[in-house]
Amino acid sequence: MTDNNNNNKRKMAPRVICLFDVDGTLTVPRGEITPEMMDFMMKLKEKVTVGIVGGSDLDKQKEQLGDDVVSRFPYNFSQNGLVAYHNSEIVGEQSIDKFLGEKNVSRLVNWTLKYLSELDLPVKRGTFFRVQV
Repeated sequence: MTDNNNNNKRKMAPRVICLFDVDGTLTVPRGEITPEMMDFMMKLKEKVTVGIVGGSDLDKQKEQLGDDVVSRFPYNFSQNGLVAYHNSEIVGEQSIDKFLGEKNVSRLVNWTLKYLSELDLPVKRGTFFRVQV
């Protein structure tokens, strides 16, 4: 009887992890996941470990993939990997201002803006930086 129960259990590849980008992979850029794609992801996570990776912050991922994205998939990396979750728990968090310090970030941004302002480009737009904290 035990053998039959073991045969009926799903078999996972324990050493395989599949990481999926959000924009342009799981969704159209800045869009919501389709029911078909979510169904595929739920079936896939029965076979392998599945994780989500994205450049946006977690709030944007929730808009795109659902409020339960952190609990639905065992791994989640938002803000280009600066914030990491495993099994719904935050396991790592880093930011450029924490790493370099506010004074050095300010110096870096000022130098970069000055450098970019002096470049001679055929088309140049924008004069700001967006720092995700």
